[in-house]
Amino acid sequence: MRRFSPVMVLENSGSVARDHLASERTFLAYVRTSLALSSAGVALVQLFTIADLTSRGSNTPLSSASRRVQRFARPLGVATIVLALITLVIGVYRYFLVQYALPEKRFPVARLSAIFIAFVLGALVVVIFGALLDGVSG
Repeated sequence: MRRFSPVMVLENSGSVARDHLASERTFLAYVRTSLALSSAGVALVQLFTIADLTSRGSNTPLSSASRRVQRFARPLGVATIVLALITLVIGVYRYFLVQYALPEKRFPVARLSAIFIAFVLGALVVVIFGALLDGVSG
């Protein structure tokens, strides 16, 4: 096992540079996904906060359905931001794992992390959609 070193210089023979640059692009995709998720979490909370403030300004009482959706806004926003942080941590872990595996002619496949992120993100979308539908129908 190599000692951790932040600087790694490799001979560019074969596809070494291409493989490492592809790994960096994958890391940047994790970062973009994390930023999009955190933005969505903040937007979700702000959307319902603005809706609440608008209804208070017009002296119109909130319906019971709107109050139920309001109750879900912050936990869903926090869950989305936590998922964004988990995605970023997975991306950093995968980046360094691949960077150290490639010179040894190995490539660790990302099965569990991809399944985890897809499952949790899918569940989050279903819950948000359900909360919005509950607010519309109630």
